[in-house]
Order: sequence, then structure tokens, then C-alpha cells
Amino acid sequence: MSYNDAFSHLTSEEIDHIGRKAWKAASRSAKHMSKYSRIVNPSLEKCIPRFERSEVILGEFLGSGGFNDVFEIEAIELVKNLEEAEHAKKIASPLQQEHRAFVAKHVFRESSQNCRYAMKFLSIDTIVDPGRYITGAADLVVEAKFLASLEHPNIIKLRGMAAAGTSGFARMEERGYFLLLDRLQCTLEDKIDVWREYDDDLIDESHSGKDVEPTVREFLAERLHVAFDVCAALDYLHSNFIIYRDLKPDNIGFDIRGDVKLFDFGLAKELDESLKSEGCSELYELSGNTGSLRYMAPEVARSEPYNLSADVYGFGLLLWQIHSLDLPYDGMNRQDHSELVVYGSERPEIDPTWSNPLRILMKRSWESEPLARPTMDSIYKILRREICALRDGDDTGLEHTKRRSTFVIGRDSASNKSRKNSSRIKASLDHEGVEGRHKTVPNEE
Repeated sequence: MSYNDAFSHLTSEEIDHIGRKAWKAASRSAKHMSKYSRIVNPSLEKCIPRFERSEVILGEFLGSGGFNDVFEIEAIELVKNLEEAEHAKKIASPLQQEHRAFVAKHVFRESSQNCRYAMKFLSIDTIVDPGRYITGAADLVVEAKFLASLEHPNIIKLRGMAAAGTSGFARMEERGYFLLLDRLQCTLEDKIDVWREYDDDLIDESHSGKDVEPTVREFLAERLHVAFDVCAALDYLHSNFIIYRDLKPDNIGFDIRGDVKLFDFGLAKELDESLKSEGCSELYELSGNTGSLRYMAPEVARSEPYNLSADVYGFGLLLWQIHSLDLPYDGMNRQDHSELVVYGSERPEIDPTWSNPLRILMKRSWESEPLARPTMDSIYKILRREICALRDGDDTGLEHTKRRSTFVIGRDSASNKSRKNSSRIKASLDHEGVEGRHKTVPNEE
């Protein structure tokens, strides 16, 4: 569907009305986060380069999901005369000019000429649906707010955004508001498919009499290292009182260097004391039925109060999938999943040959009682020990204290300055995504 065809049924007055509602919704979400969030860092936000829509040249279509489309960035052609730019005031400062030039120069990786960045924006299908457009606009702005301030080696980085700001939603134009992110080469879903083929080859070799035990241990250590990096990202989020709520292989990617990156923060939520449940001070009243059904904690699917441990449940399933290379609850329909998993106690079968710490960890992670699950911090320590054991004590690459690389300059000094000069303020107001967004039935994935 072309952009013009998509709006042929709407009058200019209707387009203006819907656009303004989306703009207001996005602006309210941004203001709420700026005022109440513990994580939002104004100094870091200022370092994010802004770009005019016309400056960014799109390449290959990479995919879509939820409300958005993602395209590879082929080039960034900066406007030569800033005074002629539509949003000149937002891109003309010395800081902006320096960072814009830096990002534009590094669109390609010199060694391989592969594209470093991708653009994420609301799809046409979302824009033409008023309800989805308004919700999608708010979600995308919240994601930008989070990513501008989050700093972890296994969380995707925000490299730039639309100079138009939230006003870019007003005219209901494609790419009216957009984010520039790291371009990911594949997802964990793709990686698991490759691992499964390799595992089949190892089985064939073992049947032929070859000693594949050392290779099997190395292969498992490689897979657990991916789970370990995902765990590190979630532990970082949880330490900042952020629940991710949409953990699944499709939201875990690998960048140009092969580093694990958690992405798609449309359903992430910063927990607030005011949201605590009256029945239990350790649980929160949050949107139910939110996320992907296969990996969704039972209490979330039942729309009951929940907390950070909902992510732990999803991680337990993900860890099982990475270890077994099978799909959790494969073949179950929605009704069976509801009866056996959400309202029952059925969980994936654990291979008795797996290490005892991992088997215990998985079982504890998907406990029906949220408060009985381990924290991500404790999971992090267990996985680290397991990987070291498989590597005969080698702990190379098992630290997450700093990012491996960055292509946005000036962030470290800005971050340090902000930490010294700004005080911690109360958590954000509740801003949930559409109930059940990204939700998928097990047999529909």
C-alpha cells in the first residue's frame, strides 16, 4: 500500500485531528518521563544527534513488528546550509553539528563496508489506524527516552533521532518521527536455527564414533554466553527498576561485531511506588496480558499484579530454549496453553543430563509463585560459574563493565557531569502500551 493510497479515505481535517492527538499523546509521555523517571538523563539526551528526514537515505528493508518498520541506512547526507533546514534550531548548535557529522561519517564500517545503522519508524499500517497510531507514537517516544539514557554493552544504542521531535507525528507523514539505531545482523531466532543444524552435525559425528565431547562443551559454553549477556542486560534494567516485559528470541539481536543486543523497548516500564499492589507490597498493578504469550509469566497472562520476576520467568524459558534448541510449548494451542501453563503447572521437560545448577535454575525461574523466583543478579552469578566450568576456568569476555565500542562522542563526560549535578527523582507515571501488544499465541509464531 502506497502512502497516498493509505490516506485516500481521510479528509485533511481528519488527518489534522488524528495527527494532533498522536502528537499530544507522544508529548505527554515524553514530559512524564522527563519529570518522573529515575533513568532519564537530560545531559545524555542532548548528546543524541538530530537529523532531518530528508538527510537520511534508506536502504534495504530489514523487518517489521508491532507498530514499526525498520530499514537499513544507506547514507546520511547532511544539509549544507543549516539555515535552510526545517528544524535549524535543533541541529545548529556546535554540539549537534559535531555529533551529526560524526554519525554521518560512520554509516559504514571501514573494514567491511557494512552498514552500521538502521532507522525505526511507524509503519503505514499503523499510521492509517488512529488508535494504533496514537499508541504507537507514545510507545516510540518512550523507547527513545529509555535508549537515550541506558548504557549497557548488551542493550541496543540510540544513535540519532528525528529533528522534528514529537511534532513530527502531527502531519501523519511516514518517517515524521524516527529513531536511528544499531543495525543488527540477525536475531537469536536466526542464531538458534544455525545452532540446531550444527547440533545435528555433532550428533551424526558422535554416532560415527568420533569423540565430540570437547566440542559439545565448547558449543554449550558459546550458547550459554549468549544467555549470560541477555541476563546481564536484564540485570542492569532491573537494577534501575525497569521491567522489560517482552523477552523472546525475536527481540535479541547480534550487531556487526557479533555482540548480543537486547532491543525493542516499546513495552518496557519503569516501576513506581504508587503502582504497588494493596495486597502485596512486592508486586505492582501493571497492564496484564502484555508481551508474547509463549514467554509471558502466568500472573501477567492472568492480569494479576506482578513485578520484575515476570522477566525472570521469560528468561528461564529462553535459557531452556538456548540449551535444548527446542521451542517452549511447541505445538500447544491457545486453549491448551491457558489450561496447562497459565492456570496449570506444566513447564518444559528438563533433560536429566544437564548440569544440576542449570536444572535447578530453570525450575526456580518458572515457578508459579512470582516471589519464589531468583533475581537476575543471582542468575548472572550461576551462569558465570557454569560457563567458567565448561571452559575449564577461563573467564575471558565475562565482564559487562563497559561497552565494547561507541560511535557517539561526548557521552561519557556528559554522563559523569549529570550524575554529579542531578538528584534522583521519583519514578515515572504509568504509561502502558496497548494491552497484549506483540502478544503471540504459541502455535502462531
